[in-house]
Amino acid sequence: MVARMARSLRNYGAASKYYHTEPAGTNSRLDTLQAAVLNIKLPHLKTWNQARYHLAQLYDQKLAPLAEHGLIPIRNDAGMGHVYHLYVVRVTQACVINRHELQEHLAAAHIQTGIHYPIPCHLQPAFQSLGYGPGHFPQAEALSQEILSLPLYPGMTPDQVDRVVTTLAERVTTPATVALKSVS
Repeated sequence: MVARMARSLRNYGAASKYYHTEPAGTNSRLDTLQAAVLNIKLPHLKTWNQARYHLAQLYDQKLAPLAEHGLIPIRNDAGMGHVYHLYVVRVTQACVINRHELQEHLAAAHIQTGIHYPIPCHLQPAFQSLGYGPGHFPQAEALSQEILSLPLYPGMTPDQVDRVVTTLAERVTTPATVALKSVS
């Protein structure tokens, strides 16, 4: 019991990834070994950030045509210095497929994705005392149901980005999508 509580408190109060419980905790996960590894990795950070940035720009360019099919990249305001530790798209209601089905389609092609922050902060048990409930932050609630993180890491190649985008396009630009558009 005490060990479980200590693990939870050191990780924002989360009993499991992205699910915050009572009480709210802090980010205290850095131990001596992790600090030593970080000390070795830190000199590479700028290069890795640049690599992710360039891959994100490639995703932006290649995913742009899919926006009309309801798959919309979450954009960064120019000049804001995004490091793209995640590359997130929205699978909106305009998309012919829902997020779960799209994630399964990508998994079948051996493309790993993630759903980060599936429950908005204001709906987490750790923040119930603030008095916010469903409907208080409708945009956050909608985004929590739409967002999907695509693969992005410094060693990723442009060909791998192409493969992800091609696999996405196969499913979101199906003939059913074209038929639906011609009916409306």
